[in-house]
This record gives sequence, C-alpha cells and structure tokens, in this order.
Amino acid sequence: MKKAVCYIRVGPMETRKHPFRRADQEKRLRSYCAENGLDTMLVILDLRVEAFIPLEERLGGRDLVNMVESKGIQHVVIWRLDRLFRSASETSRLLKAWSGEGVVCHVLDLDGLSVRTDGETGQVVLSTATVLAGMAHDLPAERTRNAIRLKKTNRFAYGVTPYGYDLSGNQLVPNAREQEIIRQVRTWRAEGRSLRKIAAELNEMGVPTKRAQSVSRETRWYASTVSYLLKNELYLAEEDEDGQGKGGADPT
Repeated sequence: MKKAVCYIRVGPMETRKHPFRRADQEKRLRSYCAENGLDTMLVILDLRVEAFIPLEERLGGRDLVNMVESKGIQHVVIWRLDRLFRSASETSRLLKAWSGEGVVCHVLDLDGLSVRTDGETGQVVLSTATVLAGMAHDLPAERTRNAIRLKKTNRFAYGVTPYGYDLSGNQLVPNAREQEIIRQVRTWRAEGRSLRKIAAELNEMGVPTKRAQSVSRETRWYASTVSYLLKNELYLAEEDEDGQGKGGADPT
C-alpha cells in the first residue's frame, strides 16, 4: 500500500511571490508522488502558520498526526523539514515514532537532496541534519517556548484556541462544559485507563473536539489528543497555583 498525504505550511509573511507559496509546494509534492507511485489521498494545508508552532498545535498538523496514529496512511510527503517541524527535538521525536508505525517521510529538498526515511542514505542525512538543525535553532526555539509559556500562564491567546477555553479578545476564558470534560479525563487517567480507552470513551459519548467547531463536522478523539490534554503547560501552570488544579483543559 502506498497511501500518501502531502503536508504544506505557508507562513504569514510568505506571499504569492514567495518561493514557499502554496501553489508551488502543492505542485512539487503532487508531481513527486506521481513520479514515485504514491497515491495522494489528501493535501493538508496550514495557512499563515508560523514555523515555531508545534505540529500538534496546528489545525492541519493535528489532523496529520491523527492520520498517522490511526494507520490510515503509509507516507508523508513534504517540501522541506522546516515546513513540517519546528525544532530538532520535534523532528527526532516524530520521525522516530512514525518509523515505528511503518510510516515513511519523504523530504523533497534537504540541502538539494530528495530523501526518504526508509532509505539508508535518508536516515544518515536526516540524522545529521537533525544535529545541525539543533545547533542553529534550539536556542531561538527555547526563547519562543518561553514566550508561549508566559502567554499560557497569563491565559493570553498563543495559537489555536485550546480545548477548555474560548477566546475573548486576546484572552482565554474558561468554557464550563469543556472544563468538566477535562476533569473527567484526568479522573479516568488517574484510575489507570489508557489514552486510547479514554479517547474511545469520549467518542462513544459523542463529545466534540475543539476542531469540530472550526470545520462544522464531526471529528474524533485520538490517544494523541488526550495525551495533549494532560500535558499542556497551560493547565500544568494552573495546577501549580493551588496544588490541586482549577479544572484546566488542554487543546485538541
């Protein structure tokens, strides 16, 4: 099976004349898939999204992660690493996880080379690129993380509106219904339920994800979105304030 998804990210400052504009990326990705016998199932687009936003916090990126987890695809095709990943650590973590799921990542332009993660050359080149990327980008990425962490602590908007909150101006305000779901998820996790079982329970209950509001259709919970609920610093910061938490939620 050679089901593939092409992923495109276009930054806020990348206009129609920019070399990474949507049309150019999509044309190259589709052409690559055709030449290599890959069946393009979907082209996922994150439009006007900064490179520093983690993949799981992008609307399209979250869909991609869920598709990989649900084993619906075998190939992910991107133009360059910085279109998909924000840092060396994220690159290493996700590529390793995807490889374990049997998913191959194709990078059309890695210093002029076209590589794929299931090839010996691709593995060596990507490993080297990860180290070099870390030297160049980890410190700026850390500054970005600190800025986002500060926004989370003060409940300022920092990206996609997180589950458990609604947006009022540039301020995040609690959503009572979603906060209750978060408390239930935490209770289930404390009881020892797996992330997959919690996701299945939410799906059976018909609990909508935050994504459902923006796409006006039913969406599903996955282990990755449940995990993100439990790990987001927005809610960990709230727990630190009183030692018990305030029923905060995490984005999905």
